[in-house]
Amino acid sequence: MLREYPSSEENTVTSREGFPNAGGTRKSVRIVVVDDYEPWHHFVLTTLRREPGLQIIGHLLDGLDVVQKAEELQPDLILLDIGLPTLNGIEAARRIRKVAPASKILFVSANRSPDIAEQALSTGAGGYVVKSDAACELLPAVEAVLQGKRFVSASLAGHHLVASEGRHQIEDNPYLRFLESAAISEFLSSVIESTAADFATLQLFDSNNRVLRIVAQRGFQGEFLDYFDTVGCDDAGVCGVAMNGRSRVVVTDVATDPLLTNDSRGVLLRANVHSVQATPLIDPLGKLVGILSTHYSRPAGATPEVLEQVDDFAAKLLVKING
Repeated sequence: MLREYPSSEENTVTSREGFPNAGGTRKSVRIVVVDDYEPWHHFVLTTLRREPGLQIIGHLLDGLDVVQKAEELQPDLILLDIGLPTLNGIEAARRIRKVAPASKILFVSANRSPDIAEQALSTGAGGYVVKSDAACELLPAVEAVLQGKRFVSASLAGHHLVASEGRHQIEDNPYLRFLESAAISEFLSSVIESTAADFATLQLFDSNNRVLRIVAQRGFQGEFLDYFDTVGCDDAGVCGVAMNGRSRVVVTDVATDPLLTNDSRGVLLRANVHSVQATPLIDPLGKLVGILSTHYSRPAGATPEVLEQVDDFAAKLLVKING
């Protein structure tokens, strides 16, 4: 879905100077913001309004949508998150380079992993800003990228983001290795349809940091995605227990299950999740690849028949992404 903004004084600030556009001239720069978290979009809109000549022409929530709209709108600049529904930002960037080669891309993500930043920059993007640094870095990053320069957040500046030694780390890290797989986003849609789930998430295991990270999801929004963005080995929740035990965890009633903390229970219930199952994805060598979770707006949603289907889908996904 695209939220479009008319060209007006509300969304474009003009002055004698102004930012240079992608071609270096002094005219309004057309920007598309791609992020599925509304408070963040509000921050970006407020920040960009401080500078002359920056015009936000649309706000997209979905990775696949931005590829289609980039081809249609040919914006000067795309501010792109990584953890997006349907298609992750890195894969979206690769596709954008083909359909809108003149559009510059600036990644703005909460993920501060140097390996992920390297993957993002390898798409041809002009920069990578960590969201926690954006208050002071977003505008300088926009200016640098529009001038054809590379910008990387200061918190990542000490890392060699295109270093060759990172290749071995990628091969040994399921999160880095499979993050770009198109099979992942297609897979979740099929899981929801076949298991009668109301929501679903797929987390991949980031072995460098010993955490699970959401790479694809269906049905969730800001609070849930922020709270469960990363799950560590020490976390005692559903996915943490499934990760550590390498076995499925089923919560039949979120409201009463003692496995959940009060905080995580509240986040789930506010997202209308009343039961959940989390199934580990284990490769043929016995290594953890990730966790497939399906969520239900009713108690006891994961019946034995549903769990059989989940196992079937998990096996098929492992074959496909390793193929």
